[in-house]
Amino acid sequence: MIIKDDNELVYEVIQGSISSFEVLIDRYQKTIFNLMLRMVNDTETAKDLTQDLFVKAYEKIGGFNFKFRFFSWIYRMAFNMAIDWNRKRQPACPIEMVESRLSDTPEPNDSEIRSNLLHVALRKLDPDYRVLVLLKYYCGLSYQEIQETTGIPLKKVRSRLFIAREQLRKGLIVNDFFEHD
Repeated sequence: MIIKDDNELVYEVIQGSISSFEVLIDRYQKTIFNLMLRMVNDTETAKDLTQDLFVKAYEKIGGFNFKFRFFSWIYRMAFNMAIDWNRKRQPACPIEMVESRLSDTPEPNDSEIRSNLLHVALRKLDPDYRVLVLLKYYCGLSYQEIQETTGIPLKKVRSRLFIAREQLRKGLIVNDFFEHD
């Protein structure tokens, strides 16, 4: 089986191949869903946004610029869609309620405690910093790929990630994250 690169598949989609778009969906659906989930903090909303994203990508694929990589283009769309959704929605559940729910759960193990504390600290980050952390550490993008995805200059990507990591570290210290080692 010949594995085609993304740009070949995009070209075929523009020519009318729906099966090529299905390959792109299979290739990126899980990663996009995980990004959406981390950004919106709700499984059903993340599923809906992921589906909406691929519909939007299909509709706009004719305007794809082949000098860029497809993954940067679709990640950028996902990033913007999640940011827009977060800006439009009313806070569904304040952080304090999440923290109180965490305290109501029966005897979580250290891994669950650490995961929940990390989740709370991530949610407290400014969305502009949070998305960079998610792209870097959850999606595994390089600094260059983050620059392509977000349109933020490389130096700013590096400096904002530094600031984000510092804010995250301070938030984790406040919540006794490191006490669970």
